[in-house]
Amino acid sequence: MADQNPPESIAADAVPPSGGPLATHPMTSLLIGLLLAASIACTLVVPIYARVTPKVGDFPFFYFYLLAYMPVVALVLWVVRLLQRRLGGQS
Repeated sequence: MADQNPPESIAADAVPPSGGPLATHPMTSLLIGLLLAASIACTLVVPIYARVTPKVGDFPFFYFYLLAYMPVVALVLWVVRLLQRRLGGQS
């Protein structure tokens, strides 16, 4: 009975370290979610690009928007992947 631990130290030893990357890096996880949601939302809001005018060269705006949008989404997904690596998940 001489080696009794107070209840506080037992409780402190039993608590595992806090969870996954979402709990440890909430702002980075929020940024990843916002970037992905924005990239999806910009294609779902059709009135943004469903126009014939203005024309950019010989292209109607619809085609120009989609051709310009694809590299932008590729860059956004690359940034998201870099942020995921920073969280420490996979490589």
